[in-house]
Amino acid sequence: MTKNGWGLIGTGKIADERVLPAINAYAGNRLVGVVSREQSRADAFAQKFGAQHAYTSFEDLLSNPDVTVVAIHTPNAQHAEQAIAAARAGKHVFCDKPMATSIEDAERMIEECDKAGVVLGINFHCRFMPSFVDTKAIIESGEIGEVQMVQIEASPGAKGGSRSNTWRVDAGLAGLGTTMSIGLHIYDILRYLLSSEIAEVTAFFDTPRGVMEETNLSMFRFANGVMAQVSVHETTPYPHNDFVIYGTKGRIIGRGLTRSRAGGEMHVIGADGKTRTREYPAMNAHEACVVDFSKALLEGREPGASGIDGLRSVQLTAAMARSAWEGVHVALRP
Repeated sequence: MTKNGWGLIGTGKIADERVLPAINAYAGNRLVGVVSREQSRADAFAQKFGAQHAYTSFEDLLSNPDVTVVAIHTPNAQHAEQAIAAARAGKHVFCDKPMATSIEDAERMIEECDKAGVVLGINFHCRFMPSFVDTKAIIESGEIGEVQMVQIEASPGAKGGSRSNTWRVDAGLAGLGTTMSIGLHIYDILRYLLSSEIAEVTAFFDTPRGVMEETNLSMFRFANGVMAQVSVHETTPYPHNDFVIYGTKGRIIGRGLTRSRAGGEMHVIGADGKTRTREYPAMNAHEACVVDFSKALLEGREPGASGIDGLRSVQLTAAMARSAWEGVHVALRP
């Protein structure tokens, strides 16, 4: 059986707890190498996850012919140049979100991957959570009629000072705060569920330009007419992490389902007024996303979360920042 030879750069918490275990969980993969700035850390990760090589140089990883796909889990502002380097080396790219911190960089990533004939996928792992897969199926079945409005919240709870010494509070490395750290998953999920692009956005940040926001309250109008109220934040200790989807015949309520690390339940109210309920356990949604990307490479198809999906999210966050900082409604280009 042909296998994907994975290399990974960025040995942070997500790579440690989610992505590297996910790579190893699929029989069609083998972990060839990992890259960290510190040799001791690279060695530790290689030993823990069974990688053949531990590098401190990304170029050394790219020069290894056994590496056919590179996972990028570094600070946001570094994604574009690393992805482009990987593409030029003939490697497929699996990139953490956001794929870039500017629209121009996101477009360059797509262009370079297309030019090199390699696949670009984004770690939008929420698309692969069973609760959202089921929600999309319910919407498409017509059980709740035509969707009219969505209300959704996502938050890990109050962060306090836990991120004060990380790159995530550095605008030069992170781009935006909660908007890119938490919000991108929710914005992508709405596009996925509604099968429509966001046409207009109005956003409010809790901080002025130049200060990393911890709360983003937004309103979307989709091209298909659906409107959404979206709340992402890292300031309150007891968030709901709920969503409600209102249709012309019924309603879907997700309790605690917007964060993959905690389980929840779904209530579906159909046209007959009766409610059915299903529980969903916590899961490693990263594994499902990595497996889908891995299978896509072996099967010669597009991954479930593509570079275009990543670009759309970057276009949206740029519009949100403009809306919040300038106090205007922003229309996204078709």
